[in-house]
Amino acid sequence: MSLSGDWKVELEFVRGHARHALNLTQEAEQVSGRYRTQFGVQEIHGRVEGDRIDLRASIHHQACGATYRFTGQVDGDLIEGDVDLGEYWTARFRAQRQA
Repeated sequence: MSLSGDWKVELEFVRGHARHALNLTQEAEQVSGRYRTQFGVQEIHGRVEGDRIDLRASIHHQACGATYRFTGQVDGDLIEGDVDLGEYWTARFRAQRQA
């Protein structure tokens, strides 16, 4: 199954939540695309192996920045897992494919 397409992303941080969006393109095991947050649109890239996904995006706002590392499990039109935010701790995410 290809992960190419649009995805709605829900994040649960230690304090609060956010709604973001992904537009992904998959070629074999390589995944790339655009990650839309309240801070703009950034590139995202990574790989999928079986039902496991590993994606990274660098988020910058003013003088602050963090790398978001998404690791999780793909189940059809749903991806769920964890986000490593480096010094900003961790979060949980759930991405749902959009029709």
